[in-house]
Amino acid sequence: MSGFVPGEWVLLTSQKGKSWMVRVTDAPFSAHLGTVHLKDVIGREEGEWLETSKGAKLFLYRPSLADFIFKLKRQTQIIYPKDIGAILVYGDIRPGVTVLESGIGSGALALALIRAVGTEGRLISVERRIEFARLASRNITRFFGCSPAWHDLIVGDIETVHLKVQADRVILDLPEPWQAVAPVSAFIKTGGLLVSLSPNVGQVQLTYRELRLNGFANINTFELLKRDWKVDERRARPEDRMVAHTGFITVAKKVFRQNGAEDFPRLENYLEEGEREPFSHAQPSAPDFP
Repeated sequence: MSGFVPGEWVLLTSQKGKSWMVRVTDAPFSAHLGTVHLKDVIGREEGEWLETSKGAKLFLYRPSLADFIFKLKRQTQIIYPKDIGAILVYGDIRPGVTVLESGIGSGALALALIRAVGTEGRLISVERRIEFARLASRNITRFFGCSPAWHDLIVGDIETVHLKVQADRVILDLPEPWQAVAPVSAFIKTGGLLVSLSPNVGQVQLTYRELRLNGFANINTFELLKRDWKVDERRARPEDRMVAHTGFITVAKKVFRQNGAEDFPRLENYLEEGEREPFSHAQPSAPDFP
């Protein structure tokens, strides 16, 4: 790639791995290692370094998506890159698919989804809280340099929002995802995949029940634990701390319709006497997404 240009993000990284993500401007940048002039970054290539006023070296890199996620402005707990990677793979998020996301938070997952579906796909994000939607929108614009045309951000509740969309994938990152399963089942194609994230297993169990009641099969739940290692020529041992449990990921497939019926047991077979009525979701006029 060519050298850094004004306005671009640069990751200033010390020899011990401490890093700062800043814009390339005419302003100075100061840290405990000293001061550098960011205008000196212009034209330099990745991997080059600047010397600070205290004689320390700061290496220049373009931030990766993981770098950006860890350093983005947030008001919510972010989804860790280890979980985002699993969502992309097990959710089969690929160029050209339409993804419906409920619960955008600070936008960490949305960044990966927007990049994964590409210009031929579409991401529709539904967020109930307007302050989260605004923050996520700013983070997305900061990362891409613009608001991607293939991303729609809707402020509303996924349980009541009116949409005309048949998504290939649905992703739920909600405090009570089981409440959203019935409504979103109307928005997902048969054969499509639903991915839900939950911090505790009680939420997973409630979500599992709703998935079974609303025509989903092949339901699988897992968690990922990431442990870094200290490795050099003389030693190899695990780091003292690790990113262990950050959440459960549940993946389910919407079953195929045949002769106008779902090929799973009828809802009544699962409901105990006196149990609540199943969620009913109408589909009035709504935004029409291609």
